[in-house]
Amino acid sequence: MLPPAKNVFILALIIVLSGACAVIRPPEEKKGPFPEGPAVPGAPSDEDLFLLGTSYLGNNELRPDYFNARVAFDKLVRTYPGSRRRHTAEQFIRLIDEIQKLKKSGSAEDYGPPNAQLLKENARLKNDLERLKDLEIESEKRDKRLR
Repeated sequence: MLPPAKNVFILALIIVLSGACAVIRPPEEKKGPFPEGPAVPGAPSDEDLFLLGTSYLGNNELRPDYFNARVAFDKLVRTYPGSRRRHTAEQFIRLIDEIQKLKKSGSAEDYGPPNAQLLKENARLKNDLERLKDLEIESEKRDKRLR
């Protein structure tokens, strides 16, 4: 067995060496659960606005949100006047406005027989909207092939 003085010395040496290995870190600032600022800095591009607007128009499983789609297309037209998507966005805005007019005028006739002309016009506008979507998809495919 070691003499008591050597035991104390070895114990003190172990404590000093283990203390030297410890790292003291400054306290971390607490942040909220969400990062500060926008996830993507800057304004959305014309392509982003166009895709956002078309996504609001829905598909077979989702009901269209014409209000938000129109807002996205209107922002595209105002923010990017030279965009290649401008003409299509303007067409979408006109179609959305027509659909909204038909909905408003049709609401007064809820208690009577449906107006055949309004139903035909509504069907025509829906077909036009679908054709515009298809044309836009074809245009995107063609652009990708040309790149």
